[in-house]
Amino acid sequence: QGYLLHNEVTHARLLPREAEHAFRYPTLSLLVSLEALERGHLDLGRRGWIFGYGRRWGSLTGLRAAPYLTPGAWSIRGKLEGILAGRGYLRGRLLDAWMMTMPSFLGFEGINPLTVYFCYDKDGAFWLTVLEIHNTFGESHVHVLEAGRDEDETAPNGSVTDPIPCRYDHQWTFRRQFHVSPFNDRSGFYTVSIKSPTHPPMARDTDFSPPPKPAVRVHLYTASADDPTQRGALKLTALLRPTHATPLTARSLLVALAQAPFALLLTFPRILYVAGILHYAKRLDVYLRPDPQPAAEGWSADPPAGGVKWLEEGLIERFARRRVEAFLARRAEETGTAVELVSADPHVARRMFKAGQGTAEGPALTVSYTSPRFFSTLFLCPSAQHALLLGCYTENIFRVSDRALFLATFASAGSDDNDDGVSWLQRMRCRSIPRTLSLPVPNKQFLDADDVCSNLASGMVILTHHALDWLEGWIFRLARARVVDGQEPWKLWERA
Repeated sequence: QGYLLHNEVTHARLLPREAEHAFRYPTLSLLVSLEALERGHLDLGRRGWIFGYGRRWGSLTGLRAAPYLTPGAWSIRGKLEGILAGRGYLRGRLLDAWMMTMPSFLGFEGINPLTVYFCYDKDGAFWLTVLEIHNTFGESHVHVLEAGRDEDETAPNGSVTDPIPCRYDHQWTFRRQFHVSPFNDRSGFYTVSIKSPTHPPMARDTDFSPPPKPAVRVHLYTASADDPTQRGALKLTALLRPTHATPLTARSLLVALAQAPFALLLTFPRILYVAGILHYAKRLDVYLRPDPQPAAEGWSADPPAGGVKWLEEGLIERFARRRVEAFLARRAEETGTAVELVSADPHVARRMFKAGQGTAEGPALTVSYTSPRFFSTLFLCPSAQHALLLGCYTENIFRVSDRALFLATFASAGSDDNDDGVSWLQRMRCRSIPRTLSLPVPNKQFLDADDVCSNLASGMVILTHHALDWLEGWIFRLARARVVDGQEPWKLWERA
């Protein structure tokens, strides 16, 4: 119920022609039954010191649930069942799954660019392939691919697709949704071909079955220039192919680690090395990371995107969120306006702010945001008009159900009645805004308080933001890194 896979990974970039590049390298991975893994049946050595499940430290190699799939304290199987239930599959249909992934080494959990779950239903039949993709930012995305459904040979829209290669069992083509490489935008299509394992993980008599060697081939196509809903030219290819598979035992694992002691530590260095070649030698510019596509209900995404793990909010974003939430709680009581905040991350609960007394229906505002940058944008902009221009119309960080109601809710009411002029916090906020931008700047921002301590804290946060912005630009200049035109983070207000 567990195998050690010696793999060969091959990548090739075909477009643009002047940046053609190909490379291959060996990797080690495990193919394990989820049921056996989580019952501790695959632990090796005394108390699992050679290989163990459920903890990060105290084992030479290991797996635990935290880095995989959704956030939370559930088991890997529990998370997988939750994802399938969210996509309309009946709970209880999953009997077991092969999980193909790279384990941790001495507590170090490197990047697992691709983890594959080969799922079997309660009848023992091969049912689903679940691809879990990770990027270097800590975000992850899943694609759930059902055997016999929407496969290329039976595509319901009749689109022209490649026939399934003879060495593979299944193939699907679908839109790309997730940012993985800094040298590609998020457009285009994936064609994924898989060779499924030779037998299910719950099979009892496997003495006469060859060791499973599941393979995954990924082709990335551009979107057609004539019809963006169709595939264009082949841009990238990637192949994960086991060359040798042995039962997972203490001996086989120790021998493999002795032969290649750094095999489980080299994924990120390889990514950096190839990125350096593509950027400096092949002259490919960098696409900055976009926010993941909305995966929560209420974003009119049908079906929602497959994002399962988002970046956690930073210190500035957390500070700003608390200020915004406190402001909205007061504002709802003052105006009777109900405000709902809807995150694109399905694991962030919706927040509703409304007056605590009265039953009369008042105006309602819904703000849907793609990331916690929404809160820092509100805090760092000198007015609601500036925030709407930058965050909604320019950077697509958030959207509002009613523009006029948004401006009224976040208005700096009464802030211009004094004779003190524009506050020092407002002057700090305006430092990065071009003077040619003609939007009015109120004397006081709607989130600013009247007490000195609160304003000092706000000033420190604004100053820290400006310092980090300067540092980011300095690092780019020092590294001579080039960003795709129109994405430079230091030109936000120029774009606005």
